[in-house]
Amino acid sequence: MASIIKSEPDWPAPSNIHAFVTSRQGGYSTDSFSSLNFALHVNDKLDSVKRNRAVLQASVSRKLTFQWMNQIHSASVYRIDAAGPEKKGDGLLCKKPGIVCCILTADCLPIFFTNKVGTEIAIAHVGWRGMSEGIIQNVINSMESCPREVMAWLGPAIGPCHFEVGEEVKYIYSQSHLFERIRYDVQRCFSCAKDPGKHFLDLYQVAKVVLNSMGVSEVYGGDECTYCLEEKYFSFRRDGDTGRMVSAIFIEP
Repeated sequence: MASIIKSEPDWPAPSNIHAFVTSRQGGYSTDSFSSLNFALHVNDKLDSVKRNRAVLQASVSRKLTFQWMNQIHSASVYRIDAAGPEKKGDGLLCKKPGIVCCILTADCLPIFFTNKVGTEIAIAHVGWRGMSEGIIQNVINSMESCPREVMAWLGPAIGPCHFEVGEEVKYIYSQSHLFERIRYDVQRCFSCAKDPGKHFLDLYQVAKVVLNSMGVSEVYGGDECTYCLEEKYFSFRRDGDTGRMVSAIFIEP
């Protein structure tokens, strides 16, 4: 059976909180999806994806069940107490042990959350659009824990070295009421690109600014660029038709 390589967050989470991000290596997919693609919505072979998900299930305790998402670049979050069919949205919250909350990424930012006593977790799929629509704020506001008792880890995403966006994205961020109190700090997350009307956006830094403004002061990670690390991660911006990694978090059963 194929062997999955997982990276774990470098954060001081409670010992009963477990989280990981898969690499692109160790699965059954071929060609541009080589080899550990978990997404059903790309053009990979369905059988390959099913085999990859079976390998993932086999790599963890049999007591764990997986909750998957149909991500739509929104601000929608769900609180779950049992694993079930795919949820259409971009955030999951959970207080029940044994449920693996999963999101799929290939440049967008996965953000992991836990409270400091290890009784509540969350995970969010954050692209530029979801960020501007308030996905982070919705996760924090939906958690039962107060923000000062929450810590976050920013998983691998496309870095400011390669995340080029148009003038319209900068305009949307400049006009969003969600950024009203932090508008100056958010605008500083844009830098000029070579081409006129283009900018590089630092998703990591925007996430930190938003989290800090919500009262989450313990923010970790944010130092791996999916575009740069071609051997390790899928990147939609780099490769186009490609696979997706899994970012997952759960409370130990």
